[in-house]
Amino acid sequence: MSQTTQTQTPSPITIQGIVRPPAESFRKAGWLPKSKAAYDAFMKQLHQRATSGSGTLLPSVQEFKDFVENDPTIYGEFLRMFDDVDTSNPDTPQDYTELIAMLNVIFREAPAYGDLGPPVYMVMAQVMNSQGGFSAFTKQNLNEQFKKMFETYALFLTSKDSCSTLNTGEGGWLSVEAMNAMMAEFNGRTFEQVFICDPNAEHYGFTSFEDFFNRRFRNPATDRPTGLLNNNIVGAACESITYAYQEDLKEMDELYIKDEKYSLRHLLADNFVDQFVGGKAVQGFLNTTGYHRWHSPVNGTIVRIVNVPGTYFAQGPYKIGLPTEDPDLVPPYLQSLQYFANTAARQLMFIQADDGNIGLMCFIAIGMTEISTCEATVYEGQHVERGDQTGMFHFGGSSCALVFRNGSQVEINAKFQVPDVATKINEPIGAVPV
Repeated sequence: MSQTTQTQTPSPITIQGIVRPPAESFRKAGWLPKSKAAYDAFMKQLHQRATSGSGTLLPSVQEFKDFVENDPTIYGEFLRMFDDVDTSNPDTPQDYTELIAMLNVIFREAPAYGDLGPPVYMVMAQVMNSQGGFSAFTKQNLNEQFKKMFETYALFLTSKDSCSTLNTGEGGWLSVEAMNAMMAEFNGRTFEQVFICDPNAEHYGFTSFEDFFNRRFRNPATDRPTGLLNNNIVGAACESITYAYQEDLKEMDELYIKDEKYSLRHLLADNFVDQFVGGKAVQGFLNTTGYHRWHSPVNGTIVRIVNVPGTYFAQGPYKIGLPTEDPDLVPPYLQSLQYFANTAARQLMFIQADDGNIGLMCFIAIGMTEISTCEATVYEGQHVERGDQTGMFHFGGSSCALVFRNGSQVEINAKFQVPDVATKINEPIGAVPV
C-alpha cells in the first residue's frame, strides 16, 4: 500500500462519454501500483510464497475454500472465471487454489508500505473482470463467506502482532520514505507534530496497525478546520477525491448500462426513498492510507444508521472484459464506483439537518474490495455539529457519498461537481444560499 499526497491531481478524462478521474489520480491515491514493474515484483514474490509453503491455510481461509468446493454452483463459477482470463503470466493465480493460497499469505501479515495498491485487489483484479467472476461475486452466500474471512483478518489488524510493519525498515510505515510521503502536504512539519503519537515509544505508541491506520490529528482546528458552524453550510464528510455528481435521482435506474447511475431503491436500501427521488448525490474516493474517519457534514440529528450487506468484488457488469494491462487506462473496477455505491457492503447514516432548507440527508460509507468495514461512532437520536466525528473506515481505502433529498435548497459548489478534485474533511462543499 502506498501513500501519496492529494494536493495535486491530473486533469479528469472522458471514458465512454463519462468524465472520470484519470488512472494517475487513482495511482496517487494508492489504488493502483506505481508501475508494472512494482506489480510484477509483488506478484512474483507472493506467488512464490503461496506455492512454496506447507500449504496449511488459516482456519478462516480453509473454511472459505471448503465452502467454494462444497457448493456446486460456486465451485463451477470459480472454475469458469479462470477460463475467462489470461493466465499467461505464471505469477498471477492460475486457478482458484492458487488464488486462495495467495489470500492466505496476505491475511497472515499487516500491510507494508510500498508502491502497490490494495494487495487483495491486486490478486483479484483479473477474475473480477470476468463473467464467471461477476456471477460468483454477486452471490449472497459467497459474500457472507468473504465477510467472515475479512472479520478474522480485522481481528488480527487490531492486535499487537499487527505492529510488525510499524518500523523504520524497508516497507515500514515509520521509515523515512513513508514519513516523507505521509507528510508531503504539511509544509515541513513532522509526523508527531501533526498526528497524536509518541515518537519515543515502541511503534510510536500505536498499539496495532489499525490504531496507526486510523491515527488522529493532534490539532484538527489547525489541519482540518471546520470554520463557521452556520446551519446552512454543508462540509465534506470524508477526506476524498471527487468521482461523480448526479442530479434528478430516480427511484429505480438502470445498473447494467455503461452510463453509471444511482438507483435510489438500491442505493438507500429502501430507506426514505420517496423523499430523495429527484434529489442529488456527490461521491468521492479516499486515499487508501489517508485519513479514514468520518465527520458530520451538517449540524443536525442522527435519525437512522443502517448497515447494508452487499458485494465485495463485483465490478460493473458493463465494464467486464475491458482492458486491464495498460497502466495509463483506468481499470474496469475503478470505473465502477457508482455501481459499487448501489451494490457494495456499506453503511447509511441519515441525518436531519437543523436547517430545514437542507432537511433529511444521507451520508454513505462504502467499503471497497477487502477494505470494507464501516463503524459508526454516534447513535440514533444524537445531535452532532458539523465537523464532529461520526465514524470511521477500517483497514484501507474506501468511497463515500452525500445524498440530498428532493426539495433541499443546498447548492453544491461547482468546484466539487466535477471529478478529480481533492477535498479535505470539514471543507465547505455547499450551502443553502442566504
